[in-house]
Amino acid sequence: METISPVYARLVLRELQRREIDPAPLFDDLSIGPDELLHGGDISMPDFLHMLRAGDQLLDDEQLGFLLGRKIHVLALGPVGVAIASAPNLREGLQVLESFSRLHATYVDIGARSTLQGMTVTILYRHDTGDVERFHTETAMMLLQQYIETTIGEPIRDARFRLAIPKPENRMEYTDALHGQISFGATANEVDIPHRWLNQPSPFYHPELWRQAQMTLSKGLKRLSASEEAPYTQHIAGLLRTSEPPLADLAAVAFDLNISQRTLNRRLQAENTSFRRLKSQAMTRWAKQYLRETDYSVEAIAEALGYKDTANFRRAFRKSEGCSPVEYRQETPG
Repeated sequence: METISPVYARLVLRELQRREIDPAPLFDDLSIGPDELLHGGDISMPDFLHMLRAGDQLLDDEQLGFLLGRKIHVLALGPVGVAIASAPNLREGLQVLESFSRLHATYVDIGARSTLQGMTVTILYRHDTGDVERFHTETAMMLLQQYIETTIGEPIRDARFRLAIPKPENRMEYTDALHGQISFGATANEVDIPHRWLNQPSPFYHPELWRQAQMTLSKGLKRLSASEEAPYTQHIAGLLRTSEPPLADLAAVAFDLNISQRTLNRRLQAENTSFRRLKSQAMTRWAKQYLRETDYSVEAIAEALGYKDTANFRRAFRKSEGCSPVEYRQETPG
């Protein structure tokens, strides 16, 4: 059965109690009551969705997603939140979110990718969340914004929020809540974070806690192997997709996962791939970005990607794309 952290439902209950609104409808026809919610563990997705709908009706004068989003903290994400909060910088925190968010909630995927301009974070839903999807999106955007602004120490006025909902009548609710540029009717729920914020050292970085959190998440990734087809492939592909060149090598990735290089190779082989293949795909993606979006020479791109010999870059690119870097640039609109 799909489950989720009880934190969000607890916040709904707290807001009702603060307003002296009878919370009984939250628990109608459920197998749990207030005590179990406050003192127990994860709750089922059906129970969670029922509580959200009931809470939304009881708080009909509030924008529930933003209401909770203003009061939530990354620690609501459990071990994932601990890792994010103690990360060396924003980029590495967002990499954790991309790679391990499914350990927190299996119904949602947080995707991320690095670009020449910065990083784009995408919120995807694996299952239909129906009429409460907007709540999830609003809360997730607020949580993400809160984490970013806490880390960098100021509002992210230059971020861009794209929401996959029609332009609402209460647009001011969104402009008041989200501090960057906002657009509606997008194909996906995304946030563009400018490059200048990503690598700034976090004042909350804690080396020991960061390392311990990585080890905890690595164990969680191993447990996912029993229920997901390719957790290590997804993790490493996400890590490489959110990194800047030069990309990490096998030794560095294995160290972060607290496993040996041999073990990591074996687990990737069991998922019908290899570290070399995943890194090659990530390198090609970066090469294509450079060729499309800059006027860098092929030699400069090869150097930026970490190639010691431009000829090796040309061969690798042709093998992947069936054409030379120069031909790709000529045939692809900038």
